[in-house]
Amino acid sequence: MQSGTEMFQEWFAWIIILMLFAYLSRELEIWKIVKEIEMYLGILRKISEKAVMTAIKAFREVATSSGSTVDLKVLENRVKDLIEAVVIEPESRDPFRVVSKLKHIVTVADESMTEEVLRLIPRASAVDVERLKSLVGVAHALVYTYKYIDHFYRLGKRFKSTWLLLQLQALLPFIHEEIRALESGIKALEKNIPIGDSVGPLVAAKFILSADNHGPAMEIAKETLLVETTFSGRKVLVIKARGPMSSTGRLDDAVERVVKKYGKLSLAIFVDAAMKFEGEKSGSVIEGVGVAIGGLGIEKFNIEELVSRFNLPIYSVLIKMSGAEALSVITKDILEGVKKALEKVKNIILERTPKGSTVLLVGVGNTIGVFP
Repeated sequence: MQSGTEMFQEWFAWIIILMLFAYLSRELEIWKIVKEIEMYLGILRKISEKAVMTAIKAFREVATSSGSTVDLKVLENRVKDLIEAVVIEPESRDPFRVVSKLKHIVTVADESMTEEVLRLIPRASAVDVERLKSLVGVAHALVYTYKYIDHFYRLGKRFKSTWLLLQLQALLPFIHEEIRALESGIKALEKNIPIGDSVGPLVAAKFILSADNHGPAMEIAKETLLVETTFSGRKVLVIKARGPMSSTGRLDDAVERVVKKYGKLSLAIFVDAAMKFEGEKSGSVIEGVGVAIGGLGIEKFNIEELVSRFNLPIYSVLIKMSGAEALSVITKDILEGVKKALEKVKNIILERTPKGSTVLLVGVGNTIGVFP
């Protein structure tokens, strides 16, 4: 028989083995998680570096094609500085007028970026200026996404925080999909091809062409056009950002000026992209009630204030797509959705307004590659 001492030694040995196994198992799990995160980080780093180089290359090409004389080294360094620049949001602990403050900051940032591009390339066209600004914006998003993920990866690895690393590991496939979409968006910006988010301006442009007749495009706000059309005895005022440059326009300013100029409207229709659920078909079209505008919420807030003050009925036509598709070159399914959305817009006008009415149609989204 074993003595009490021997039994104790055996139990103690088993406890040590189990503790060692638990420790090694945890270390192995962390090692596997770290390696997977490092794989994604390597991909993200390459994509972000490619975006920076693409932006620099585009600046060089525009400088050459426009005949602007620039120091290429100074140009490269300045573009990198613009990519690293940040926009600081206003203090929100006191919410009074925070939307107007945010709009002011965003407007100043946009105008400042335009000035910076023209300072570097004085002879650049308006289309090239907006394209270069968008390339800088995409590169900024990619660079800071990589830095953000790398920051938490280093923290988790430093403190061996399994929970932090697990959360990062769980999120990275979704982030990777968005990053790939942004990478595809760079290709669209290089060649001025419409993206998924261009569906609103596309519907607006197609409506103008299919109307009974239409007038010339007038700039109602900065980079935002108004076209007067007639459709089945109704006057339809179409608003969209100016194309084919990469711009979303100033839709809230445009809507406010249209309401002041034309007075009482029968209704307003907003056409925009919407996030689809997994399992839903890309390009499917749905109707809604309310102002369909994404972004920071500035334009949405201002338009909602305006339409509620004038008691204006608001309808929306939404074309569904994934977040990745919204940032990528437009697909065949989404183009089919544009056709369906156009017919739905026409049906809303015919069914909900009498002849002689004045209707507002707003194409929301990035108007890259979409005329006018």
